[in-house]
Amino acid sequence: MRLLRVGVAGVSVKVGDFAGNSARLRGVIEEARTEGVHLLVTPELGISGYSLEDRIWWPDIARRSWDALEGLAESCVDIAVFVGLPVRFESMMYNATALIHDRAILGLILKKYLPTYSIFYEGRNWTPWDCGVTEINGVRAGDLVFRLPFGSVSAEICEDLWAAESPAHARVHAGAEIICNLSASPFTPLKNARRRELVVGAAGRLACVYAYANLLGCDSSRLVFDGGGFVATPDGIVAEGPVLATSYWTLASGVVDLDDVARFRAENSTWRQEAIRRGRAADIHTITAAGTFAPSAVADYAAQLPASFFCPADGGQGAGAEQALDELFDALVLGLRDYFEKVGAFERFLVALSGGRDSALCLLLAVHAAKALNAGQDAGQSAGRVAAVYLPNPAYSSGATEQAARALAGELGVPFQVVSIAEEAEVAFAKAAELAGGEENVTPIARQNLQARVRGNMMLNWANSARGLLLVTSNLSEAAVGYTTTGGDNQGGYSPIANVPKTLVTHLLEHVAARDGLHAMQGILDIPPSAELAPDQQDEADLMPYVVLDDLLYLFARRRMSLPDCWRILVHRHSGHDAEQLRAWTAQFGRLFAYNQWKREQLPVAMKVLELDLDPKTGFRFPVTQSIQDELDELDAAEL
Repeated sequence: MRLLRVGVAGVSVKVGDFAGNSARLRGVIEEARTEGVHLLVTPELGISGYSLEDRIWWPDIARRSWDALEGLAESCVDIAVFVGLPVRFESMMYNATALIHDRAILGLILKKYLPTYSIFYEGRNWTPWDCGVTEINGVRAGDLVFRLPFGSVSAEICEDLWAAESPAHARVHAGAEIICNLSASPFTPLKNARRRELVVGAAGRLACVYAYANLLGCDSSRLVFDGGGFVATPDGIVAEGPVLATSYWTLASGVVDLDDVARFRAENSTWRQEAIRRGRAADIHTITAAGTFAPSAVADYAAQLPASFFCPADGGQGAGAEQALDELFDALVLGLRDYFEKVGAFERFLVALSGGRDSALCLLLAVHAAKALNAGQDAGQSAGRVAAVYLPNPAYSSGATEQAARALAGELGVPFQVVSIAEEAEVAFAKAAELAGGEENVTPIARQNLQARVRGNMMLNWANSARGLLLVTSNLSEAAVGYTTTGGDNQGGYSPIANVPKTLVTHLLEHVAARDGLHAMQGILDIPPSAELAPDQQDEADLMPYVVLDDLLYLFARRRMSLPDCWRILVHRHSGHDAEQLRAWTAQFGRLFAYNQWKREQLPVAMKVLELDLDPKTGFRFPVTQSIQDELDELDAAEL
């Protein structure tokens, strides 16, 4: 991981107050250095003030601004800082940002788009930079990318972001991984929400880190600037500054992983094609800075990650999370309803209801899908469209799971029956012993799986007779580590929750139960997840806590992190577990994930609703035969 802390500052300045403005900029720079910020972005024209108007024509403005810049550079030890100032070149005035790195002024980037509408009159005073590179005050100026010890950085200024074709497009394709925007954007109500949308959109569209800093306060007489500021990655906002603060400067910072930006670009074919089409722009110059880079702490990075990687809105709290869960549930229902109708071969949905969470969610989806058939016009006849069965093996199935399954089916009005598999399991075990040369040769895993295969066969036969769509109840977490039985619980007609990890299954059940007043759901949620294929079996004892497993699934499969880096993050996210236990679980996950692709190749038809998709038919091409021993060895030797 290339972890670095990026900061954005809102600073209140006064037009022409070079000493006072420099003091405030120096104060925020010093605070940023104290917080371990590697790259700091300050507002547009922070040295001189934004609202210069015709005072810009006095020659001392550019001269004093440059003198102040050189003074600020002395404060920039072990930090890179973008500072805004006016510069004069061949009788023209340019709105510029200078990058200072470790006390050296590396170069100037010049503003391209000048607003001359509404309250803006920039075209009266400033000259827009067209393209290319020149030299001003002894440093390179124009279209630049800076290659710093931690990565490649460029910038644009305020209006450039709002343009249809911002300068950042060419600069990211010339190698910039971070785009910084120095802005003086005046306040109007809710305008910061619009800026937020633009920043998040730019980070995603350009596949970069986008850091935006805005001026704060009233710099001359009329305009009020609300500060704020954002640091965004393609995955969203990681830091956000306060708006309309009464302090004279503010600082917000977040830790980003530039290796994740590199991965995002490498995997996104559209970005690659655009980069090839544009090529390495000849009119953009790259400046390389010497020095070393001490990465940010993994603990700081882990602390700002969401509580749940899969559950929307940071672990499922608040109105935004409720809306996201509603949308996810509705998408699953819509996909299931459309598959049922458009195949046209089924009369009802069939669910093997185990009393567990996965089958409970599948039953909920089936009930809602049945009510939505024929655009909802046949909702009154939906009761005959869903059926559920509980298939116990009395040796292992508990009364609690039967009770929970019966209660949920009853509350939903779904026909429910109990059909024992005891006799069939005994016959299957006898035949397994016969093939293996004695009961002692039947392995424990074979004893478990034969029960799942009996159930699978019975359900498939029932589906034939009932013209039913048999729902496969396996989830994404199980698919990741192969915690399914080939020929058993992973066989059927459609797999509606194959793209939903276990922790999100639980969130959905809790949400829908509360929303719809389903009292029977609590009985299911109270039972620890268990396949009930062995005495006192519990899934998390066989595997690991699902919150840990799902974190590993996201970090390894979605973010493509190495196993050692996954472990380092887990140590900070799950401090209640011993670091060595987390290392062992990480190694277990790595082995299971890598060696169970053959099972994922055989999964039934499933829908995709999340970014991470393990279905090899649509979104995940992973070798069936491979070795990850080198990475396991690295994990074994890794240090925090």
